[in-house]
Amino acid sequence: MQSVLLPFYQRVMLWNMCGAFPAPSLKEAAVVLRVIEKVRLTDRESIESDFRAEGGQVAWRLPSPAYGEKLVELENEEAKALAGVIVEHRPVRVMDAEWMLRLIDELNGVAPAATAAGARNGLEAGQL
Repeated sequence: MQSVLLPFYQRVMLWNMCGAFPAPSLKEAAVVLRVIEKVRLTDRESIESDFRAEGGQVAWRLPSPAYGEKLVELENEEAKALAGVIVEHRPVRVMDAEWMLRLIDELNGVAPAATAAGARNGLEAGQL
């Protein structure tokens, strides 16, 4: 079991990434669906943030700066699946790369202090 603290923005992005992920089998899709249930916004959060999704675009207005942060508990299988979804996501916006790399390391059990260097080394070595 792993716990990850996800801000509102990352939850929205992960919800979208997971929903668009082409799972290779129904069994793997079921694991990703469990991740979606854990990261997605609640109905109340959607209303309070004025969340809107139209034509592939999303918009919201947070009631406060830390609004929507959530400590998400993931089973090991779910953490592995989420890391896989993030690694396979295309295209990657450069502005999202830092938090994505940090989260992959966290999901893979890499210590936070080593995150940036480990992510760079993993990319250079082709391990991601």
